[in-house]
Amino acid sequence: MKKTLIALAITGALGGLANAQSNVVIYGVVDTGFIKENGSDTRMGSNVDNRIGFRGSEDLGGGMKATFELERRFNLNDGTLAQEGKDWDGAANVGLKGDSWGAVRLGRVNELTTETLRTLDPFYQYGVGSMLLSTQRSARIDNTIRYDSPSWSGFKFGASYSLGENMKDVTKTAYDPSDRNQNGSQVEATAGNVKYAGADNDGYAIMLGYDNGPLTLLANWSRLADSKKSYVWNLGGAYTFGPARVSLAYEQTMDKGWKEGEISISSKQQTWLLGLEWLLGPGRLNASLNYGKVKDVNWSATDHDSKDVKKVALGYTYDLSKRTSIYGIVAYTDYEDDQVAGFYRGEGLNNQGDPASYNRDSVTGVQVGVTHRF
Repeated sequence: MKKTLIALAITGALGGLANAQSNVVIYGVVDTGFIKENGSDTRMGSNVDNRIGFRGSEDLGGGMKATFELERRFNLNDGTLAQEGKDWDGAANVGLKGDSWGAVRLGRVNELTTETLRTLDPFYQYGVGSMLLSTQRSARIDNTIRYDSPSWSGFKFGASYSLGENMKDVTKTAYDPSDRNQNGSQVEATAGNVKYAGADNDGYAIMLGYDNGPLTLLANWSRLADSKKSYVWNLGGAYTFGPARVSLAYEQTMDKGWKEGEISISSKQQTWLLGLEWLLGPGRLNASLNYGKVKDVNWSATDHDSKDVKKVALGYTYDLSKRTSIYGIVAYTDYEDDQVAGFYRGEGLNNQGDPASYNRDSVTGVQVGVTHRF
């Protein structure tokens, strides 16, 4: 009798454990390959960000669920974290979800503007084929509450609010463009208070979208926290006919010289994107055309002109199975000069406080690799 009761207890415990675990999903992506750009050595790198994540929910009754997600991003080729100091770079949030009213998440979440606009880029803003990226967008943001509505016949709405860091007494090294010697070079850097500079603002974003049948439309407005109230807005759409999907997007950025409490380059950026995705054989052909213009930048003591960049990308992804694929991408980017190349390639400011140059005004990149999802 005792053995029977013990067996029943163990069976019940295991059944309860299995039931609890059935609400937790472990997922991930492993991706790596080779990247070669002219003027640089061949390196290993990913096209899709490598990650392992845990996502789960608990049924609270009445059509409501508790949700959570934890996701770590990493570099597969050397095992390091994708972002130093962030153990759960991909996601770290908890929330509530209702069948009729939508979902609320708190913690580290995807930034609305990036999450939605990237769906119009055939390369999903990954690898050498990625569309030109604004200086005031961040894939994921901290200290945020985010709301996502349910879909009403294809219409949906999203909003987020992010708390800034405690920056009241923080000082940052800044460059004053007017403080130059007779040769036009910056003579010294100055330390400024972030609070005094007005760069300690909270952040928020709004998204409006429509996705029903062959047509997708979206519009975003966002401001990152601790950005001196810099902002981004964009809009675009896509239409699917047969095996093809054509997308078009426009984005405008006003960078006031700060991004999430760090000094950036004051500028106004405009970006246009035309994309094509075509189901071809057991895979997908991706192609895009990009045009970007940057203005209101003190490129140097005498150069304040607007500068542009053009980019074309072509790629093909071949599906070996539902979870494994191989890919090849080639992209060519033509910068007006080496300074705007440095602007888009993340070179930042040089020792004189001017936008740093990149040693090439055109770049051809080739990327091949393999992706496995689980």
